[in-house]
Amino acid sequence: MITVISDNKEIPVNMVEFSDGALTFKMVVDPDSKYTSVTVCPSTPVYRVFEELRLFFECLHKVSNEEKDMPYCGKIIINLPYLPYARCDRIFEKGNPNGLERFMLDLEEMGYWDEMFICDIHNKNAVDTILKNHLLTWNINEKSQLQCFKESLSYDVEKDWDLVIAPDKGAVEKAKTISEDLKIPCVFANKKRDLSTGKLTEMLLPDYDFTGKKVLIPDDIGDGLGTHVWLGELLKKAGAKQVNLYVTHLIAPKGLKHLTGIIDNVYCHHTVAGYLNKQDVTDFNSNK
Repeated sequence: MITVISDNKEIPVNMVEFSDGALTFKMVVDPDSKYTSVTVCPSTPVYRVFEELRLFFECLHKVSNEEKDMPYCGKIIINLPYLPYARCDRIFEKGNPNGLERFMLDLEEMGYWDEMFICDIHNKNAVDTILKNHLLTWNINEKSQLQCFKESLSYDVEKDWDLVIAPDKGAVEKAKTISEDLKIPCVFANKKRDLSTGKLTEMLLPDYDFTGKKVLIPDDIGDGLGTHVWLGELLKKAGAKQVNLYVTHLIAPKGLKHLTGIIDNVYCHHTVAGYLNKQDVTDFNSNK
């Protein structure tokens, strides 16, 4: 579902989904407004995001053309807390499409917009490469993992961790920004995957004394959480007193029950795709 704000006023969006899955909605924006922003709820299934945005642009320009006989001239802002197809950022094997590239090209063809806001982009290099290869001049503002992390933790959360551990080498740079803010050390685990299946085959802890330590695992995306569970088990076996997990984009299609006894607390910036919500996260942390 989208939320639309125009000149500091929320615009009602009456969305209807037909029995065959087709979407339509009513939205009336003043064609003389100075700006209009559209925010896509991160719980929206990825495949539906583009359709909602396409209909938003259709409504925006249709109203303007009917009343002003000219395209909408106000500033247009797109807020995508979760970038759709963030992990489909390359061709993994022959016959695969590049989902992120296709989404970005479709969004480019949809219509003119001025600015985009995204939280903690999974692979910034992939986004930059697509922009460069297709000569796209997008104005993207990214809210960093550290910013999202600081916004996600309430004031009553005890931030008394002894150590930050990145789940793999690729997550180290983001993890370091959090460890530096908390003024604690940062290390990383080594993991290996079977490239043909994508399955994790090995996880190794660094040479570090985890005995009695309170450890924080930060990551950008939490899907099945298998990596985080495996890492948490290793940390507990290595003597860690507490293991907490922070993910910016929490998908968790299997829920959180399988984390019980391994991950002590879960924090997130938002939940993705509608499998669970923030209350589910709060309940998990309360019912340990």
